[in-house]
Amino acid sequence: MRRLIQAKDRPWLALPYHPKRSDKRCSFMSFQSVSSNKIYHRKLPGVGGSKTICGSSAGFLVMFQLPSVSTSLRPKDSIDTQNYFVHKAVLSSPPDCNPYDYVLMVIYGEKRELAYYEAKSRTWTKLQEAGRYYDDVIFHKGEFYAVDEYGKLVVCQPCSLPIVLEIAMPWLLRGSKVYLVGMEDSLCVVIRFLKDNPSVGYETYKFEVRLLEPNEQWTHLGSIEDWAFFLGQNESAALPVEDFKGLKDDRIYFTDDNSDACKYGVIGGHDSGVFDMGEESFQPLEYCQCPRPVWLTPENRPSA
Repeated sequence: MRRLIQAKDRPWLALPYHPKRSDKRCSFMSFQSVSSNKIYHRKLPGVGGSKTICGSSAGFLVMFQLPSVSTSLRPKDSIDTQNYFVHKAVLSSPPDCNPYDYVLMVIYGEKRELAYYEAKSRTWTKLQEAGRYYDDVIFHKGEFYAVDEYGKLVVCQPCSLPIVLEIAMPWLLRGSKVYLVGMEDSLCVVIRFLKDNPSVGYETYKFEVRLLEPNEQWTHLGSIEDWAFFLGQNESAALPVEDFKGLKDDRIYFTDDNSDACKYGVIGGHDSGVFDMGEESFQPLEYCQCPRPVWLTPENRPSA
């Protein structure tokens, strides 16, 4: 795992592109500021292996190789992540801060199931009781939360006896994908709506935001006020705009994370932009075209 020095004009988009080639000893990546559109080129220490995730954790870029599954596996629930596509991976804390006491939660496989890696025991465990077809997972207030495509919300507490609790019943969704966003102490779900576009295959045309109430009911939010949401391939984030120059309030910044597009012969990577909640309008998010850039955002939660 490696860290990237912070810069004043973040959030950044981490782009898997650089004018120079990468090798085993080092990696080259480009980073584009959302507010200024300035592009930074950085040389990073290499991370070997094909199973590497890239995302934001505790305010730094994290390049982290998925742990090998050849170590002490739990026979009944263990999985081999080398043989599955990982849709999303979220850390409880940066591995360099807690190298023997972090948890890595993933959504994996064609059926989008949940599993986690526990550094202390060096084991992969499948959360079979959680069910299937999950869209998003986040680490919020010391616990993992996951939501499936129907809106069912669960809280996951990895331990020697994994606990999965359903804390919100599913509703009939009309959207295409669901995200979870932690906004201070509150938990929001964001529904993304896609439509067919003959020229590029698909495009986002609307978002809806709902807030989880103490009675486990969802309330529709017409505005996120002085906040900006960031959605995409890595862990979703909410940032107060007053703390970041150039950010616009009541906006949802999003990138293209449609991993199923390739099944239908669509290259993908084009469906990105900024959604104005108040005006219900879109603006383009300009960056070098490449599939699945990830957000590099400061996080407002302390490391676990």
